[in-house]
Amino acid sequence: MANADLLTYIDPFDDLSICYDGKTFSTNKLDKKSFIGSRVSYSDVILHSFKVPQSMSDDELKTNVEIKMYDDAGLDLQKKYKIIYTKKELDFEENILVEAFAIEIDKTKKSLNNVLAHTKHIDFLALPFLSFTTLYKNKIIEPKNDIFVYIDEKEAFLSIYKDGKYLSTKSLMNLSEIIKKLDIAGVEIDIKELKEHLFTKGLDASLYERGETNLFNELEAQFSAILSKINDIVVYNRSVFGFEKIDRIFLSTQNGRIKGIREFISSFGFDSVEVHDFNLFKEKSTSDFLGRIVTSYIYDKFEISDFRHNLTVLQRELPFYKKESGKIILSACLIVCLSVVYVGFTYYENYNLEKQDTLLQERYDIMKKTQSKYKKKISLLNKELKSVVDEKNKINQRVENISTSIFALESLINKKHTTSKFILEINKLLQKHSLATTNITMIKSNSISIEIIAEYSKRDSITKFMEDLIDNGFIGITTDEIKSDKNIYLSRIEIKK
Repeated sequence: MANADLLTYIDPFDDLSICYDGKTFSTNKLDKKSFIGSRVSYSDVILHSFKVPQSMSDDELKTNVEIKMYDDAGLDLQKKYKIIYTKKELDFEENILVEAFAIEIDKTKKSLNNVLAHTKHIDFLALPFLSFTTLYKNKIIEPKNDIFVYIDEKEAFLSIYKDGKYLSTKSLMNLSEIIKKLDIAGVEIDIKELKEHLFTKGLDASLYERGETNLFNELEAQFSAILSKINDIVVYNRSVFGFEKIDRIFLSTQNGRIKGIREFISSFGFDSVEVHDFNLFKEKSTSDFLGRIVTSYIYDKFEISDFRHNLTVLQRELPFYKKESGKIILSACLIVCLSVVYVGFTYYENYNLEKQDTLLQERYDIMKKTQSKYKKKISLLNKELKSVVDEKNKINQRVENISTSIFALESLINKKHTTSKFILEINKLLQKHSLATTNITMIKSNSISIEIIAEYSKRDSITKFMEDLIDNGFIGITTDEIKSDKNIYLSRIEIKK
């Protein structure tokens, strides 16, 4: 995964890397975890502008751009291109102006050999003429009508911005082309000498010696041609976009400004125009001014995830888990893993269940044996218990019988005692009156029947006997009959106590 807080810019023309964290530039070694940015060479960009109705949808516009680039801009159907575009509103028109940009993929890869020596991928490949928006976004300069001019060995171009918004771009004469012009004019100079000459003497006539007059005149002629083209471009943009005047011109080479360029531009007719170079950041530098501007621009794009103008054809390879093939493989692996886990889990569960079943069976067998053993013990105990219960019942019956016998005996004794006493008292009274009995019968425990016999001369004794019975507490005394038989009286008396 890339570090979202760090960008490494690799210049396509110099062995130079710029690291940027949004605040500070540094020239540290390439951090492979950072986002990687670079830019295309202006000479590799194919540009074409055309108008379309404002009502055209984005999908329709995208298709229309490709058709126009092949039909009108002359793209080769046998080659592969990366195409992007910008839209610009036009004053007093219902149409919009579309500016399309294309790069030939194989050619661009060759131009990026220096970058590809350090990395296999480029996260953002920028168009250099769009990168000046970062100066406005980060409030390094305030929005005005500005022209940015960059002149180097293999590329030279200008970008026009109105109130901080990009309008258009055009190519200019680069240093290699200037050398060819000088050579035709009889001035021999190589690229290194020309860069040094522009930096030290430039377009300041007072710094040239007598033998360098021809060189100065030719340089003046070439830069006059460049300014003339700039003026023509401004006139065109005035008619199309209402670009009324130039407030500032920012002109720079890779190594800085050209000596005397401010005075030269002023004398050319841009006397009210401010002239600056590209060394605009607070952290001043001695070289690679455009590289810093592009670095800041790419960082801005990453910060807001705006990749509309990204021309990269060497995108970072997605992590394996984000690729479609990776997702399929990972999904398959996940399914296999889950299946293996499920099978393993099922096997483990079955193993545990079988183990538990074996353990439970063993316990069941032990419990069954124990149960059989206890059943036998219980059966024996039940038999013993039954025997004991039977013995207890017998004992209880015996106790009950004894209790009944004792109670009956006590009753009998009491009854005998009562009856004996009863008869004894009656017998005393019979003796008192000299009466004899022929029969004594116990009717109930408290009732007795007596048959009394007496001589005729003692017949009153029976009456007195009955009176004594009453006096001694006997009750219910009745006599059923009193009869006489040969001077003998017989009487049956019932007595109750």
